[in-house]
Amino acid sequence: MPTLHWIGKDKVINHHLDVPYKVLEHQYRFGLYEPSEFGNVGLTDLQEIEAAEILSSTNPKNPNSDNLHPNNKIIHGDNLEALKSLLPEYEGKIKCIYIDPPYNTGNESWVYNDNVNDPKIKKWLGNVVGKEAEDLTRHDKWLCMMYPRLKLLHKLLADDGAIFISIDDNEQANLKLMMDEIFGGGNFLVNIIWQKKYTQSNDAKYFSNTHDFIITYAKKINDFRINLLGRTEDQLKAYKNLDKDKRGPWMSQPIQVKTPSEAYIYEIKSPVGKSFLPPNGRSWQFSKERYNELVSDERIWFGADGNNVPRIKKFLSDVKDGVVPRSIWLHDEVGHNDEAKRTFKSIINSQTFDSPKPPRLIERILQLST
Repeated sequence: MPTLHWIGKDKVINHHLDVPYKVLEHQYRFGLYEPSEFGNVGLTDLQEIEAAEILSSTNPKNPNSDNLHPNNKIIHGDNLEALKSLLPEYEGKIKCIYIDPPYNTGNESWVYNDNVNDPKIKKWLGNVVGKEAEDLTRHDKWLCMMYPRLKLLHKLLADDGAIFISIDDNEQANLKLMMDEIFGGGNFLVNIIWQKKYTQSNDAKYFSNTHDFIITYAKKINDFRINLLGRTEDQLKAYKNLDKDKRGPWMSQPIQVKTPSEAYIYEIKSPVGKSFLPPNGRSWQFSKERYNELVSDERIWFGADGNNVPRIKKFLSDVKDGVVPRSIWLHDEVGHNDEAKRTFKSIINSQTFDSPKPPRLIERILQLST
């Protein structure tokens, strides 16, 4: 398997082991208060009622609570230390991980701050990582930053879990090789293309960049089970009942295949006597005997007038309850950058974070993996 080498790799491979365990210090709680405790926090009556309802719904003292032991945590601090602090309680227990690391575009002003005991790496501390051609070690710094964090994330992930990582072209290729090394190439699931923009940039020099990637790996691919997506209205509209079949709505599909088999080349006659043979270089997808069984079961469709090329009827009642997700996620399905920024601003009324992700994107990830 190809491996990736960079400045400082030998120093950070085991750095996650050197990170000290720190106890999380609880500064405040969320979801554990009685509604009456909100009387003196300066909320309006309406806000107080809304807050009380939201918080009391996860209150362990509430007998109607669906979540008697809320484990939600917002951790403020260095993410490397935070990940290490989660290991004692959560190692091997996390079903889904999503991270949105710096893309290393040169415009993010991120700083390498890991305390690695190496003279070369110590020179990086506190310095903003520069742009391409300005900082010749920018990719080395990014890889050194990511490696120990991914090692800890691998430990936290459950055997049947999956990790999703947002990235763009600046580090996508490097991230893929690093993930192959840490998670194993055989556990690679998909490199999702997310359409982050719905407009075209005509002032782009070469191509209008409208997508990001979401690289996805399982902890153990044979243990991972992906959930299906519900069918959209357009997908359901494809199922009709043109012949009023008692089995309900269906859609028709071709019965010829590209890889021909001599035994599966035979003449088919429609109900009105029209003859059909598979196109040159193709054959039917089943034997003559199986075809006759399908005809008897009224699963072959020749069109309303009986003159069309034969197709097989696929009933909605026979297919899976949902659809397998595609590797391309369009903005109308899971949101886009502008939607994410508007949502973020509506919550915090500030644009302190340049690249939030739309809630619908995160919902899709959780829907598929948990």
